[in-house]
Amino acid sequence: MSRLRKVSRRSWHLLQDGRVLLRILRAGRQRRSARVSSMALLSPQLRAFIDELPEERNSLLAFVSTLAPGLPAGTRILDAGAGNAPYRELFAHCDYVTADWANSPHEQAAAADICGSLEALPIGAGAFDAVLSTQVLEHVAEPLRVLRELHRVTRPGGRLYLTVPLVGELHEEPHDYFRYTPHGLRHLLNSAGFSVESIRPRNGYFTTLASLSRIGTWAVGHADNGREAELAAARHLLLLLASLLPAFDHLDERHLLPLGYECVAVRPEG
Repeated sequence: MSRLRKVSRRSWHLLQDGRVLLRILRAGRQRRSARVSSMALLSPQLRAFIDELPEERNSLLAFVSTLAPGLPAGTRILDAGAGNAPYRELFAHCDYVTADWANSPHEQAAAADICGSLEALPIGAGAFDAVLSTQVLEHVAEPLRVLRELHRVTRPGGRLYLTVPLVGELHEEPHDYFRYTPHGLRHLLNSAGFSVESIRPRNGYFTTLASLSRIGTWAVGHADNGREAELAAARHLLLLLASLLPAFDHLDERHLLPLGYECVAVRPEG
């Protein structure tokens, strides 16, 4: 094959690759536009909370905003480890109760309806129809004890709605103890007495990379050795990657490295 033909073929492949990339990015923009439209229904406070860490929190919002409308009006639901209770507005039709402990770093946690350790809640058995706990289990030193307590306060037939991380930076130190695989999570839930209905990854590999890229913009810190310009360039590149990578998430069919998992478990009757 002549050199000219090789160059032409290479150029053709590059052109085709560029067209494929453009289609993927356009589809990703369309999905993001649809998500922005749905977020218009949210309060400014909840939108700001999601936008702070969009890759992580969009998946959490999708989980919570899917389960909340399915709860009958008047459902008594406990938000265990609620922090600032960002999802409160989604449960306006429910009897929504918050719980957190005194060591919480979240400003509004001190105003929780129940203040105390999730290992020993000062409430009676079977007090709630459902329990919600998002991104809390990594912050408790004895997760099995917490899950047993959540099992105790859930009525027979009631459900636990839970999210946990698999990938993520150190945060809320020193109270950052664990990351969870689906197998470890199932073991803990079964040991606590729950029957697991579903454990699903919240996102694909590319969104995980995007989240790590965004986190990297502040995790790398600031230099005092004259290299701030290089760090600024690195942050710019990381933000660019964070904006582009989620468009490829649909290509991940195995979901072996999500940011974490969403779970629904039930306290069996009898």
